[in-house]
Formats: sequence, C-alpha cells, structure tokens
Amino acid sequence: MSVLTVNNDNFKAEVLECEKPVLVDFWASWCGPCMALSPVVDEL
Repeated sequence: MSVLTVNNDNFKAEVLECEKPVLVDFWASWCGPCMALSPVVDEL
C-alpha cells in the first residue's frame, strides 16, 4: 500500500468512492497528540 495525499479536488474519488477501506489521517503540525500518533499510523 502507499500513502496518498488527498485534497478537496480528489477526496471524493480517492476516499468516498473507493471500493476498498481507507484510513484517513487528519493531522496538524502543531497538534501534540497528532505527532504522538504519527509513528503508529506510519507503521500501519
């Protein structure tokens, strides 16, 4: 599997209309909990 960056232009096609399950990681560089979970999400 690969990491795909989605935006407003491709979110519907890549996430909402995908036939396979997807994991969407919403994060912010200033968010401490986001940064703490980042290594776990990277492993997945």
